[in-house]
Amino acid sequence: MSTAVRQDPPGAALDASAHAAVTIDRPADDLRTLWLDPRTQARIWAHFADVTARDDGTADWIARGPAGGQYRWRTKIMATSPDDIRWASLDGADVPNTGALALRPAPGDRGTELHLDVRFDPPGGIIGKAASKLFHIVPGEIVRKALYQFRALALTGEIPTTDPQPAARQGGADR
Repeated sequence: MSTAVRQDPPGAALDASAHAAVTIDRPADDLRTLWLDPRTQARIWAHFADVTARDDGTADWIARGPAGGQYRWRTKIMATSPDDIRWASLDGADVPNTGALALRPAPGDRGTELHLDVRFDPPGGIIGKAASKLFHIVPGEIVRKALYQFRALALTGEIPTTDPQPAARQGGADR
């Protein structure tokens, strides 16, 4: 998985953009359908935000930030085609953002390349300062992890976790 993150210098208006790419050995149509499933978004972004799909095609996001802060916004898919999905936050977002997922044939008939681009653009003021602490550190990690989790879900139907399992033994294997 390749990634690239652009961050502005300290004191500049924050524009935290991130890109990640991965190849998944599945047809683009299958991956597009899975991405657009509202349940998928809640699962692949769970490390970053609670995502609740709404009946009108929008989704409500609550991201966790520094010192227990929460940042809220609503997104809407703005455009779709067989090769691209684009979304944006709606007016009133604590952290305005846009995103795009491009689906391209992988070389050698090895499935589909996915390119995920997300741009977070927090406003100024107190919310912007707090959000910038979060987004200056992790925009690339947010995007990489979402795409990694999507790949796992597409290939196995599950997202791996290191969370403790209720049936797991306490204290390790030497008990």
